[in-house]
Amino acid sequence: MSEKINLADEIKRLIELQQLDGEIFRIKGELEAMPEKLKEFSAIIKEKESIYTTSEEKSKKLKVQQKEKEIELQTKEEAIKKHQTQLYQLKTNKEYTAMEKEIASLKADNSILEEGIIKLLDETDAVEKEITENKKIYEQEKSRIESEKKKVEQEKIQFETELKNIESQRSEFVKNIDKDILSKYERILQAKDGLALVPVVLDACDGCNMNLPPQVINEVKLKNDLIFCGNCSRILYSKD
Repeated sequence: MSEKINLADEIKRLIELQQLDGEIFRIKGELEAMPEKLKEFSAIIKEKESIYTTSEEKSKKLKVQQKEKEIELQTKEEAIKKHQTQLYQLKTNKEYTAMEKEIASLKADNSILEEGIIKLLDETDAVEKEITENKKIYEQEKSRIESEKKKVEQEKIQFETELKNIESQRSEFVKNIDKDILSKYERILQAKDGLALVPVVLDACDGCNMNLPPQVINEVKLKNDLIFCGNCSRILYSKD
């Protein structure tokens, strides 16, 4: 490394640069997470809407069943009336008895149909209440999610503006850093998710928490050359 380079000053600049880069990586992380947040919001809305629409479909099916039974009941009622008219036109007791049995059978069927219709009406009422409640939950959740989505969109604009400003600051700031040192720093920065430079804390690397040999700690304090953690490869510096 050239003698003209004051490593202590370069490390001070790297510390400031690391703060800028830490913010850049944080903001980029926030921006990258936003599409997933919006996806989760859509999934919540879809789930609530599905519950609501399922209740509606159930109600429709019950009403169709009720209509079918009502038509069947009406058909049998008409058959009873017809048989009752025919009853008094029969000439033999055998025919009369057979017709009475047929009428009784139809009335028994109608009784079952009427019970079925009442049961369907009760079920429909219960489902209608479900629809009202589920629709209310769906609309409330939709309103809440729309509000949350707007917040995310506003945050996105703020983050993008902030990122642009910090990246602009960084572009100017790195002009004062030795190119060779900057190159090494930036390679580590990308490899270590935005943390290339870390202090020695309690004789350990603050990046990976591995204890450092006394010789390495001394070399870091001397500031004659860049010293790297043997475990995580980050650049080490001393707060002293």
